[in-house]
Amino acid sequence: MKSIFFLLFFVFIIPNVFSFGRKEVKKPEPLPAAGPDIVSPAEQVNAGTENMIKLTGRVQIYGSEPHTFVGIEDEKGTEYAVYPPEQEKILRELQGHLIEFTVILLDKPQGYGSLFLKGGTVTPVKWEILR
Repeated sequence: MKSIFFLLFFVFIIPNVFSFGRKEVKKPEPLPAAGPDIVSPAEQVNAGTENMIKLTGRVQIYGSEPHTFVGIEDEKGTEYAVYPPEQEKILRELQGHLIEFTVILLDKPQGYGSLFLKGGTVTPVKWEILR
């Protein structure tokens, strides 16, 4: 009786131990024909001054290493993301000063900081240190 039990046990277990199916292979998707429109800051500056505003605030560094980004917090507490990354590198040195910024408010969020800072995305054109 024991031998019949073990024989039936192994007959039913062996097919479940080893897979007999085929491996699924995903076909690579073709790359999109056109990428997103990337507008250079120089083109945005020359686009007009209807989106140019003045902000008085401080440069803030958000996040933790290695995922940090620069933002501008105005006196009312609104936080703006800075784009392009080249401007971020320059503004990091100005952290801690009260600054009057002349910025272009971008229509679309751009850059890593725009995912977190909901005041909008700005491109600094010029600034003046007040204190």
